[in-house]
Order: sequence, then C-alpha cells, then structure tokens
Amino acid sequence: MDGAFERLNHATLQTAPVDAQVISLVGKAINFDGVDTATIEAADGGQVQVVQVDVTTFNYAPNMICEIMGSPLGNNTVQYFLCRDLGEDFDLENYNKLIQNVMKNPKYADIFYS
Repeated sequence: MDGAFERLNHATLQTAPVDAQVISLVGKAINFDGVDTATIEAADGGQVQVVQVDVTTFNYAPNMICEIMGSPLGNNTVQYFLCRDLGEDFDLENYNKLIQNVMKNPKYADIFYS
C-alpha cells in the first residue's frame, strides 16, 4: 500500500472520521485470537482492536512492533488492510512524540495535510 496516510495513536484515533479513509496505526501486538481479531497497544499505550485480520499477511508474534494500515470503524476499532513488521528496536515513545508534537501540531498542518 503506497501513499500518504494519517498516522494515529490511540488518542487521535478517537477523533478520526469513520469512513473509507486509510490510516496508519503503529504499536505492539499484544493479542491475536488466531482467526480475525488482534489487539494492538498503540504508541501512546491505548489498546485498539483490529478486525478482519488476514491471517496470510498478519504474522503474529507476541510484542512485535508493527504498523497496521486500515480504516477506523469507531469504538477503538480499525478494519485491517495490511501489516508491516517494524522490527524489535522501533522506539514507540519517540513515534508517539512525533504524532503529538509534530503531526498534530497546527503549526505544521500545511506540511502533512495539504
């Protein structure tokens, strides 16, 4: 999946429009039911349910850091499109600071949302 997508954490997912937009959610995989639902701990520590997971493209490993591309459905839920493994040394704290201090800062809105 190529292109620019809004990058969200748990807090910003709460105000994301529920429509066909594609978003990026980075966090730690903390649970997978083995069928079609995963729980991701977002960069800011909140838990998000990811539904309609495709088991052929979601290679669950406990505590793996990943990027979920999907569409917000409301109620802390994202519809799964794809998953990217970000490795073991990805810094979720710094990523969350990027979202809070840069991506969601009105001062930089024209850079990210033009």
